[in-house]
Amino acid sequence: MIDDVHEPLEQFSSHFKTAHVNNTSDFFEDLVRRSGVDENANIKTVQELRELEKRAGGAGTTNKVWRILRGIAIAAALLTALYVYAHYAWPWMLVPVIVFGAAMYMLNRVINDSDAQLKRLRDACEEQRAVAWGQMAPLNRLFDWDIVAKLMQKTVPRIAFDAYFSNGRMEELRNSFGWSGHLGDDHSIVFAHSGVLNGNPFILARTLSHWMGTKTYHGSRSISWTEQYRDSQGKWQTRTHHETLNASIERPFPEYENDTFIVYGNEAAPDLVFSRNPSALSKLEDGLFDKWRKNRAIKKLEAKSRDVGEGRSFTVMANREFDALFDATDRNHEVQFRLLFTPLAQQEMLKLLKDSETGFGDTFVFEKTRMINVVQARHMRHTDISGDPEKFLGYELAQARMFFNGYHNDFFKSFYFGIAPLLAIPLYQQHRPHSDIYKNTYSHKPCFWEHEAIANYHGEAMFNHPECVTRSILKTSAHHEADGSQTVQVTASGFRSVERIHYVSVRGGDGRSHQVPVHWNEYFGVENSVNMLVKETTSPGELPGEAATASNELALPAAFSQRGIDLRQAVLRRSIVSAVVPA
Repeated sequence: MIDDVHEPLEQFSSHFKTAHVNNTSDFFEDLVRRSGVDENANIKTVQELRELEKRAGGAGTTNKVWRILRGIAIAAALLTALYVYAHYAWPWMLVPVIVFGAAMYMLNRVINDSDAQLKRLRDACEEQRAVAWGQMAPLNRLFDWDIVAKLMQKTVPRIAFDAYFSNGRMEELRNSFGWSGHLGDDHSIVFAHSGVLNGNPFILARTLSHWMGTKTYHGSRSISWTEQYRDSQGKWQTRTHHETLNASIERPFPEYENDTFIVYGNEAAPDLVFSRNPSALSKLEDGLFDKWRKNRAIKKLEAKSRDVGEGRSFTVMANREFDALFDATDRNHEVQFRLLFTPLAQQEMLKLLKDSETGFGDTFVFEKTRMINVVQARHMRHTDISGDPEKFLGYELAQARMFFNGYHNDFFKSFYFGIAPLLAIPLYQQHRPHSDIYKNTYSHKPCFWEHEAIANYHGEAMFNHPECVTRSILKTSAHHEADGSQTVQVTASGFRSVERIHYVSVRGGDGRSHQVPVHWNEYFGVENSVNMLVKETTSPGELPGEAATASNELALPAAFSQRGIDLRQAVLRRSIVSAVVPA
């Protein structure tokens, strides 16, 4: 078993990648065995379904062709009737009427038969699909929220996920590592995992962020004017000119973006502060021009190192290439920086930065503020980190197997290379915080990050202001009930819009100024608050996700029943059941 991970790139290639593929595959096959799903029967059912779908598709095409022919026949009959009416006496109208009536009768019978056949085939598809869903139901019930955690910990034992993000984990980060946990009112937690890496706490989070940007609105106006001119024969003529005048304006516009990052607490180098961003130098090869660019960057670092005026303490590292590519020149403590980035750490970090085949290369922002590290990897921005069981539900075993394996292997690679910059620092794997020894004394209630994630899982539409036309940032505040549940107030902040017109003066080719209208929207902030009830469905010590394996059999907590909340209206997320309280 591999414990410490000091060479993240090599160990991923030589061990972790294959190990996770095997662990994921074995896990899925074990679920299939436990479920008792008959794969051969499911294959036969799905094959019959595909055949029915193919026949239904063909019948649908044929039905469409017959309807087009009927439309053409109606158009032809009308044209014929108009022609006969214009050129012959009215009794001749009986001929196209009789022909048209007979044709319509036959076409309608064909179309009605086609409609009935199409309906029979579609009903048969639905019935066969229901059979397939029934065959897969025992397996679908086994998917739960903690599969991502189980697979990750099996492959990399040093990483352990929590059942959910608790107040205890938040207090540990706050009290032991000095992290507040507050991202601000313009950020909402879409999803968050918490856990420990070598006993040190981490958070993997996806957020929705808002800021006021700008949008360019365009408008146009057509103008025309006449002018007199002499032609080639000396006579006066008049001609008309046409021109389209264009105008644009910029106005404030609410912007939204998802991001994914990792927060990691570690007591090593407790006074060190630095930041770095992805560097274009990491992608350079060994060509002459690329070497020149690297050397120029190194010479700038050396010059900065010699500039030791008041308040300047930067000293270039012996490994100039590492210093140029990692580019943490704003560091405040040279001794602790060197303690953290030993020659081995520098070597492994360089491998990660320059890699373009195994992992994702230099895609990450790395910020350290004393005992809190934040890694924001660009490649994780599009990674689904939720592990939502509903994603794996299906009626076809072969497709479910393929999706399950693909999802978990993609997640593992993305997350592994998200934390790889932390794994590349050996000192981080040698520090075990004091608070981890007493971790069982911490509160097990979900923290406000988990509340925000639960609210976002319910969906913004549940909390939006009626006039909101943009996305909403969801923030929460909670108080505890006597039965151990939490009443969480969810406040959704978004914008309503009002249409405006701004006139821009534009000079036309006629020499005059014209007012060009530009339509734009002015945005005003709106808020709406809705209560949500949250309660844990497992007690401390139970396996995380245990209750989720048979969510349709859960008994509602008393607080839910008292408020008339039906289980079908509640959402089970990890070991927490929640519901929006009826108004």
